[in-house]
Amino acid sequence: MNKKESAVIVAPSNEALELLRNSYPIEEGYNKIQLPRLDYVAQDKMEGEGKNKKCVIEAGTFFTNKESAEKTPEGKTAWEKKEIGKEIEATIIYNRKQLKFFDQSTDSYTNSSIYDQDDEVIPLFCSNVKIASGTPAELKKRYEYTNEDGKVRSKLDDNKILYVLFDGEVYQLTLRGSSMYSFKTYARSTTLIPAQLTKFSSEAKEKGSTKWNCMTFSKVRDLSIDEVINVQDNV
Repeated sequence: MNKKESAVIVAPSNEALELLRNSYPIEEGYNKIQLPRLDYVAQDKMEGEGKNKKCVIEAGTFFTNKESAEKTPEGKTAWEKKEIGKEIEATIIYNRKQLKFFDQSTDSYTNSSIYDQDDEVIPLFCSNVKIASGTPAELKKRYEYTNEDGKVRSKLDDNKILYVLFDGEVYQLTLRGSSMYSFKTYARSTTLIPAQLTKFSSEAKEKGSTKWNCMTFSKVRDLSIDEVINVQDNV
């Protein structure tokens, strides 16, 4: 490839990235938008008992999850899930952070608001009731414990929130654990994520008796300027 050909490929991405850098929200309040979800099954979902036990959803499967016009028996908005396969291609237009913890003993969720910077003072909620506020580090410290290996951990897990343009619509995708670190590795490999098409897939992982699929990310191609303008309109 000569210098002229290289410039033709690189220039659109740089121009696209600059266009997007000026588009992202910097004010508070953007976390209140209710978006459809992209869901991901990290472990095989099994049904039945004994010899009748079988896998009904394989690990590594993606779903869309949208609000429907129907209501649950409790009168809440019902959500409709649709399986979309084990590999998808979409554009990651933005990413933020959130702290989450599910307490099985009380069947309750504790979570922070969605935030951007680690020095922000953010609220913490339990079952939709505000219970505290502080920086992410201060909130995580409230839930510290010592695990079996003698290491200090927090029940409040770090989560990465991705805003993804898929099939012409913006979705919210939550990452945690190995999938979150997989994304961080991908993000360090390029500064052009919002100006490129990304393939979402997974790979099998195993630790002791635990098996799961870790989400993986890889670049498909750069976006055209017209596609970047569409991304900008959705930011």
